[in-house]
Amino acid sequence: MKAQIAGRAVTALAVGAGALLLQQWSINYQIDLLGFHASGSLVHLHTGLLLALAMSFVDRIYLRTAFAFVLLGWLWHSWGQGSSAAILVLTPVLYAMMYAWTVWSARLMGWPRPAAEQQVRRSDLARYAQLGLLLYPSGWAVLDYAMTLRIPVWEPVAALSEGVQTLFAKHFGVSVVTLPLILLLGEHFGKRRRFESDGMVLLVLLLGAAANLLASFTLHGPGSGPHDPLASILSLRFALIAILAWCALRLRPRIVVPILMSVQLLLLFSLAESAPRMDEWAGVLRLLKAAFELSVLQLLIVLLLIMRRDGERALANLREESQHEAITGLRNLNGLFGDAPRMTPPPQEIAYLALANLDRLAGGFGLRVQEALMQETAKHLSDEVQTYYVGTGQFALISKDSATPKAWDAVLHRLEEYSFHYAGENLRLTPYLGVAALEGTAQQQIEAALDAASTAAQDAAMHGDMHPVHAQPSLLGDASSANRGASAIASLALAHLRAGELELFFQPIRRIGEPPDQPIRYGEVLCRLGVGGKLLMPGVFIRELEVRGRSVELDLAVINCLFAWLRKHTGDNLPRLGINLTGRSVTSDSFRQTLLKLIDQAPVPPASLCFEITETEAIARFSDARRLLEDLRRRGCGIALDDFGIGMQSFERLRELPFDIVKIDGSFVRGITARARDYELVRASVAVAHACGADTTAEYVENEEIAKCLQELGVSWGQGDYFGVAAPIDSMLKAKTGA
Repeated sequence: MKAQIAGRAVTALAVGAGALLLQQWSINYQIDLLGFHASGSLVHLHTGLLLALAMSFVDRIYLRTAFAFVLLGWLWHSWGQGSSAAILVLTPVLYAMMYAWTVWSARLMGWPRPAAEQQVRRSDLARYAQLGLLLYPSGWAVLDYAMTLRIPVWEPVAALSEGVQTLFAKHFGVSVVTLPLILLLGEHFGKRRRFESDGMVLLVLLLGAAANLLASFTLHGPGSGPHDPLASILSLRFALIAILAWCALRLRPRIVVPILMSVQLLLLFSLAESAPRMDEWAGVLRLLKAAFELSVLQLLIVLLLIMRRDGERALANLREESQHEAITGLRNLNGLFGDAPRMTPPPQEIAYLALANLDRLAGGFGLRVQEALMQETAKHLSDEVQTYYVGTGQFALISKDSATPKAWDAVLHRLEEYSFHYAGENLRLTPYLGVAALEGTAQQQIEAALDAASTAAQDAAMHGDMHPVHAQPSLLGDASSANRGASAIASLALAHLRAGELELFFQPIRRIGEPPDQPIRYGEVLCRLGVGGKLLMPGVFIRELEVRGRSVELDLAVINCLFAWLRKHTGDNLPRLGINLTGRSVTSDSFRQTLLKLIDQAPVPPASLCFEITETEAIARFSDARRLLEDLRRRGCGIALDDFGIGMQSFERLRELPFDIVKIDGSFVRGITARARDYELVRASVAVAHACGADTTAEYVENEEIAKCLQELGVSWGQGDYFGVAAPIDSMLKAKTGA
């Protein structure tokens, strides 16, 4: 308690000293109005500080201390000038009235507020403009004039001149200090965020600033005679406004606010230097114009900061809402994908909880029982595991102690012993639990592990197994087995790969704009798995093989199968062939060595082979990718960058990789004629490819309209149903090349 009191006292003294220093700080100028001369400071900064203290702190110790210091400063100044005893006696009374006026003005504007609400809202700006910038300075000017007693009240001209000077000084003091200081004291701005929509606004502002600077320096050039650099700053106010707007949209608010205060003071200095003597009503109008411009400048920048803050908070709220299930309020899979990468150490396992017989509960008690049961289950397990809602009666579970494997038997036993109370009844749960190893915290890895765990939980429910079932790969012999989970899919694919049950397909890639009767010169090799007389598509098994690190076997199987087929067709007129490489193959040194040996013994010239690697893998595994691609390039093979536009991670990196072809991702190509955003992305991709010296291929070209649009953008090649669907490699080559 003593330390807290001492801390408040020290802070109060520091605030009082600051107010005293601001009272002594001045920007000198003179004003002549109706023949009466008045001189003084253009700005009284301590006036703005006192209002800021009244608005920011419920505890009045800081405001009272600041007033006491300012009062002492005024008395010391008056005593030094030989003021009368009447002034020294009356001054404390008038300062008490000023204190009451300051507190009352703050309350009229709705301040001070509780700590949780200490933020400036848009609605505050109008009240601040009316009360803070107009009413509050006017009251101070009246009381400040009464305190001087230098001008008899029966001299209205002198009183008017003195009052005008004091009013503007108080107004500028509030304008420079009050609102910026409240922002610094009470706001909690987030990190800098770049908004895509403000690029054109910033460009216009900066171009306007440049034009303003150019015009100013032209007017004050060598032929215009001598001038004061400080005074010329006033002519650059539009440029300063543009720069401040850029700062408000790009920099941290705690940096922007001091810059705003500095710019306002700089403009006031420039005003005093350019017109140290304000003559008659023209001078008053000039002060009024400056007051209006500075007020608008401040309100504009503060409004930009508030809009930016509110936008960031709204975005954060939407992100947070997307991580919770709407009805139960529980964290969902989006929450899991966001939480897992931040867990230290990363989790080793993930469990899938399935609660049985919930349909019977709903039939007996209504649907509300399911919602309540989900909430109570998550609460019951909250001290042991983190729960993520997957669906009615289903949860993903991660141990809170991720450093050691979780004793999942204890979790399952705890659920079995739990009685759920609802509508006066005790309801028992029937839980089944599947567990899978988690190889990483990327979303794809979590989804794969969750698929395996859910399959294990389903197996437990099918067999009535009341113990946690750990996902294990099992060899399955028919195509229907492929739907039983990620682990089963990977095992199925490997089994049929090793049995040689791989079928090659081919999809043509044509020059955009060439006649359709021209022979095919280029195409992509695709693969399918023959399982029980049916074809298993690559989208079903490739991801599962990649997650388990077995995709290298797939790549080698495709290349060996293709080379075996090519040996049977060495005399045919074959096109250039595109071959896909997965991410694991790019990082595998043994795969690189094996591939180079195969190419050295290939039945076709290496120049007729083009290897494709995705943009994401090329950037994420830059050094490995570069080594492999350079080895392929030295042998004469072509290199294609697949799925370009999805990653957009580093154009500088892409420039350093030896690519011949950039394949623009089909998700952008499909919408090129309907969405301006996709059109611009494709155009940018073409520009990047050409800058890197590469040719371009567009995927998923589905109709003539898309093909014509791509041709206008300069895309060279097209791939998709419009140019030819994927078909078995024998039939495709026979139909299209006459082989």
